[in-house]
Amino acid sequence: MMDRVVASTPTNMSSPDQLAVYGANPLPVWLLLAGNVVMVCSLWLLGAGGMVAKLILLVFWLLMIAGFGGRLRFSGVALCGVLLLGGLIALVGTGNGAGPEKLRLIGNLAMLPVGLVAGMMIGRACLSVMMPSLIMYVPLSSSFYATHEGMRLNHPFLFLGLFALCSVTAWRGGKVLAGIAALAVLLSQTRIAVLAMMINLAGHIRFSSIWTWMIGGCVIAATAWVIADHLPRLLMTHGSGRLSFWRDFADMWVAAPNTQKWLGFGAGAVEDILSGYASFASFGALHNDHFRMLFETGIIGAGIWVIGWFLMIWMVRPSRLSMCILLSVMVTMVTDNSLNYGHYLMFCGIAAGIAARGNAPHG
Repeated sequence: MMDRVVASTPTNMSSPDQLAVYGANPLPVWLLLAGNVVMVCSLWLLGAGGMVAKLILLVFWLLMIAGFGGRLRFSGVALCGVLLLGGLIALVGTGNGAGPEKLRLIGNLAMLPVGLVAGMMIGRACLSVMMPSLIMYVPLSSSFYATHEGMRLNHPFLFLGLFALCSVTAWRGGKVLAGIAALAVLLSQTRIAVLAMMINLAGHIRFSSIWTWMIGGCVIAATAWVIADHLPRLLMTHGSGRLSFWRDFADMWVAAPNTQKWLGFGAGAVEDILSGYASFASFGALHNDHFRMLFETGIIGAGIWVIGWFLMIWMVRPSRLSMCILLSVMVTMVTDNSLNYGHYLMFCGIAAGIAARGNAPHG
């Protein structure tokens, strides 16, 4: 997380708070090819589960940052962000929990800030590494599956990440691809993903224009009719059992000794406890990452978590689009397990970084 990046080759920036200097020139062909191979491998390993797919992604972009960041100078806010992330990682690493669970949580925590820094430093050149493999992977791996609430399309958060990347592309076909990704998110009937997509979209909308309200009203009315007629799950208000689990975990946290309240139950504690529930196979996780951070890392970890989010949003404040992308991720974490979706976090981090850089349209 950085508030300002300074290098020997400056570029034009729309405000003194814009964050990056690299990426005006395209990446070397060999690096593009290597990057796409890494992205393809990482995406296809998603089906095997585990942390390997996300570690490949994280290590690649850390190496990219190291390669482009030879002359970085951190501002005070940026240094605070780095120290906060380091402190949270140290808290997780020294706390309770098994080694693999600690590694998984640390890797997940690093995804969004690493993507944000990469987008700020390298700019739209990141898209030529990320998007070809993603565009190839999602159609081949996507399918509808039956639930008691109707047919749903899988991979909603990969499509949501693709939508975020499309929102900062300068490619003319980007809007068409964004529309396809938006349709896929709707067909997934994942309510929080649809809400996040709308927040992301708000970063592009000029609310001061009369055409926005006239055309927007018609589009909203037509979309609402389609949803009511064909995607009824999006209008349902039930919590899929989340509230019951949240109450149980809240009771456990309140009854815990002060040490656990301050330092948490440890990485992996949520899944370990949930595995004892009969409904664990269908529910899977807590579906609230903010509460999960409080439960697993305690008051100290949750405090760092909240301050870290504030710093990231503060650093990208000149770009409304960048702020909206980060806010959309934060919102998904209220009712889903977005912290486990490493690729989605990386995609959104890179998109937010590109927007903050000043090379993407924002209002």
